[in-house]
Amino acid sequence: MFDKNTYGKIKEFFSGVAWPFTWLESRLASVGLLISIFLLIAVASIAGLAIYVALIDSGSSENTSDSSSDVASSDAGNDYENCNAIGIEVRGCILTYKPDSADSPFDFGEDSCDTITSSEEVVSKIKDATGNPNIKAVILEIDSGGGSPVGAEEIAGALKSLGKPSIAWVRGGASSAAYWVASAADTIIASKSSDIGSIGVTISYVDNAKQNIKDGLTYNQLTTGKYKDTGTPDRALTTEERSLIQRDLDIILENFIQVIATNRHISVEKVAALADGSTMLGRMALRNGLIDQLGTQEEVWQKLEAVINQKPNVCWP
Repeated sequence: MFDKNTYGKIKEFFSGVAWPFTWLESRLASVGLLISIFLLIAVASIAGLAIYVALIDSGSSENTSDSSSDVASSDAGNDYENCNAIGIEVRGCILTYKPDSADSPFDFGEDSCDTITSSEEVVSKIKDATGNPNIKAVILEIDSGGGSPVGAEEIAGALKSLGKPSIAWVRGGASSAAYWVASAADTIIASKSSDIGSIGVTISYVDNAKQNIKDGLTYNQLTTGKYKDTGTPDRALTTEERSLIQRDLDIILENFIQVIATNRHISVEKVAALADGSTMLGRMALRNGLIDQLGTQEEVWQKLEAVINQKPNVCWP
C-alpha cells in the first residue's frame, strides 16, 4: 500500500511517539515526541480535574451532612441521635387527616384551609418522642386559627400523655381548636401581638335557598329521615334542625370549657366568662391566665434550656 520511502517516514514519525529519545535521530521523530508529550499532559490534566471534582463533591456531602444534623429534619428518621428535643408545626387548619388532594381545600365558615395539620401525623410524632430516650422535650410551634375539635382533642390527649416537658410556642395565633391544643402543653409562650383564645364553636354556613329561587332552581328533598339532609345549603333550616345543631354546639363548647379549665388550672366559671368566641392579644391573655409567658423564639429556647438542663438541639421531623 505504501512505498518504502513513505513507510520509512511513518515508521520514523511513530518511533518518536513510542520512544521519546528518538527525537535525536530525525525531525519527524521529534514531532512524534512533542505529540506524545502533549497527549501525556492532556491525559494527566483530565485525570487531575476528575480527582479534584470528586474531592469537592465529597467535601460538599460532608458539609451538608454536618449542617443538617444541627437543624435535623425528617431525613434523620426516628432516632434523632443528635437531638434532645423535637419541634412539631401546627399550622393552618387542624383536621384529623390530610385530604388526598390539596386542590380541594376544606372550608370552615369564611376561612379556607390552604395549609392543613393532621392530628394523626402530630400524634405519631409525639409518640415517637415519648418512646425515644434521646428526646427530653417537645415544642409545638403553633400558628393556627383552629379546625376540628376531634383533631384538637387527639393532639391534646397525646401531649398530656407525653411524659416529658412540653412547650407551646404561639406565633401568629392559637385560636379555637389550636388553643385547645396549646392548653395541653406544660408552658405556653406567645408574642404580645399573638391572637389567643376564641373559645367557642361554630358551624355557620351560607344558605343558597333564596338565590336558588331567583335562579329558577328547585331543591328536591329525597331522604329517609327528616334530619338526614340537615345543613344542606340549598334550603333553609327548620326550627327543629336549628335546635338540633345548637344542642351539639353547646355540648362541644361545654367540653371545650372543661378542657381549658383543667389544663390551665382556671375555674370553669372564669373560662365560661371568656368563652364568647373572641380572641385576645398576648398581654391580655397573660392577665387572664390563658398563657404563661410573653416572648418570641429567644425566650422559648431559654425556657427549653432551663427545662432540659442542657443546650437545646431541636429536630423538626
